Amino acid sequence: MFACCAPGRAFQNNSETIRLLILLMAATIWILSANAAAAEDAEKPPAVKNEKITPLSVVKFSAGMVSAFMVHEAAHELVANATGNSLSWDPGTLNQPIQFREDADSSTDAMYINAAGLTAQLVGTEIILDVDKINKDDAFVRGMVAWNILNPISYALDYWFINRTNKKKTNGYEGDLQGIEYHKGEDTANVFAASIVAVSLVHGYRFIKTQDWAPDWIKPKDNGHTSTVTVQPRRQGVELTYHTTF
Repeated sequence: MFACCAPGRAFQNNSETIRLLILLMAATIWILSANAAAAEDAEKPPAVKNEKITPLSVVKFSAGMVSAFMVHEAAHELVANATGNSLSWDPGTLNQPIQFREDADSSTDAMYINAAGLTAQLVGTEIILDVDKINKDDAFVRGMVAWNILNPISYALDYWFINRTNKKKTNGYEGDLQGIEYHKGEDTANVFAASIVAVSLVHGYRFIKTQDWAPDWIKPKDNGHTSTVTVQPRRQGVELTYHTTF
């Protein structure tokens, strides 16, 4: 639960921030591509039920989580620019290391900006799950998927019950889901929150099925599994549709 959002004054594009976030996204894509190529060229070793945790695996897992976090933040910036808006970024707190302020031209643009980070995480996990060449047992990939699953769920729980990241303020808000409520209403925020939890839980189940350490009863069988995720803008919000066969 790291992104923080609040409406603020008009400001100019922070080109250095945009370039940095795009470079971080590019680095993430490069690492995943390199991992996929390595997985394609090398024969996958036999399943290991009790894998050892090494310093390298811890570093790679942590790097995966940080990369997923930066993809989340980069999505806010890219959607803001795609809709003709700009964001101002500031250092945050331990709970929210990076914070942005938006002054979107419309409530719909603001909703897209706030929803972009969590949506990007869901799309990223779907890509990892659907691309067979990506090694799901790699520590970096595990770190990305772990953050992509846990962050949306924790965001929703915070919005519903805790209100530490998602806060109402007298002159604005903090938190992506609180931002959606601020601009489009509580019903829209609740539907979006429930949707990201549902998709994240399915993603978690599907990812566990790919792991070497998963019990045999949960591992996939050759049953023609397919899945699709669609995000469509609507006049009153965004429609997120997920279809999967087990």
